[in-house]
Amino acid sequence: MRLRPRTLGFAAALAVGTALLTGGAPATASPTLKAADGNRVYGADRVGTAVAASKSYPRQGADGVVLTRSDTFADALAGAPLASDKGGPLLMTSRTELQPEVAAAIRDVLKPGGTVYLLGDGNALSSAVESQVKALGFTTRRVAGPDRFATAVEIAKLLPAAQTVSVVTGWNFPDGLAAGALMGVVEEDSQRSIGVVLLSDGTNLGPATQNYLGSRSFTTKLAIGGTAVTAVGRGTSGWAQLAGIDRYETAGLVAQQFTSEAFFEDQTTVIGVATGENWPDALSGSALLAYAGGPMLLTAKGSLPDSTRTAIGVIKADAVANGSAIGTVLVFGDQNAVSDAAYDAAVAAAS
Repeated sequence: MRLRPRTLGFAAALAVGTALLTGGAPATASPTLKAADGNRVYGADRVGTAVAASKSYPRQGADGVVLTRSDTFADALAGAPLASDKGGPLLMTSRTELQPEVAAAIRDVLKPGGTVYLLGDGNALSSAVESQVKALGFTTRRVAGPDRFATAVEIAKLLPAAQTVSVVTGWNFPDGLAAGALMGVVEEDSQRSIGVVLLSDGTNLGPATQNYLGSRSFTTKLAIGGTAVTAVGRGTSGWAQLAGIDRYETAGLVAQQFTSEAFFEDQTTVIGVATGENWPDALSGSALLAYAGGPMLLTAKGSLPDSTRTAIGVIKADAVANGSAIGTVLVFGDQNAVSDAAYDAAVAAAS
C-alpha cells in the first residue's frame, strides 16, 4: 500500500512554543527543511504539548478532533488512528472541565459543524465537558465501553475501512503509542487510516477484544510487545510479532515498518521522538505522526537508546536508497521530558 502523508504546518506550531533545533531561527510561512531539521513540540504541561501539536494541522481543516482525559491513558491508547482518519489532533483536557486552551485549539483546527469524539464515559470526561464542547458549536460523539478494552473496540467500529489490526497490552502505554502512529497512517487509495488498535487484558485477549476479533476480518494482524504476543498466542493464529527486549526496541521495530520494503511501497521522511518514561507527549505525538505518515520512537530522558538509534538508521538508509532523506525530526516535550543530549542524538542519527 502507499502512504498518504499530509503536510504539517511547522510555522504554526513554532508560533505557540515549539523551538527550532537548528539555532532557534525564526520560522517562515513555508519553511524549507533540510535533512534532519528538528522541531521540539512542547507546552507548559501535557495539555499544552497536545495543543502545540495541534498547531501543525491545517486551520479549520479537520473533520473531527479526538478528546480524552489528561490524567490517564486508558481510553486513549486506541485513539490515534481515529484522530488521523478524521484529519485532526488528539487533544486532552481535565476530566471535569474543557480547559480554555483546549477549547481554542478545537475552534482553530475543526471545520464548522465538525465532530469532537469524546473517549470514555461520563466518569472519564464529564457531562460538563461535553456541554462546553457543544457550546462551541460542534457536534459531540461519545466513544465508550464499560472498560478500556471495550472502548478500544468502539473506536475500531468507527474505522470500518481499516484492514490491519494491532493488539497491545491495555495495562501499559509504550507499545500502544508506537502502534497508534502506524495504524493511523492514511492509505493513499482509501484515504482512511490503515488500521485499528485493540487492547489485551495483560497476557489474555479478554472477552471484548476476542469477541471483536472474531466478528471482523482483518488482512494483517500484528501483536506488538511481548505481553500482546503472549495474549494472541493463546488460541489464535496468523499474527506477525513485533516485540523487542524493552519498550524502546519494540517501538523501533514498529518504526521500521515504515520503510519501503515493509508495510509501504514508499519511504517516510519524518520521524517523531518522545519520552518512553511517560505517556502524554507520545500520545498526542502519535496522532500527529500518523497524520504525517511517520513513526513514533521512544527515548530515555537522558540519552537515546541504542535500539532507537538503530531504528532511525534503518529509516534513514531506506530514505537515502529512494533518493530522499529524513527531512524532519519532531521531538515532543521539553528538556524535562527529553534532554538536549537525547534530542541532539536523535537528530544526528537522522542526518
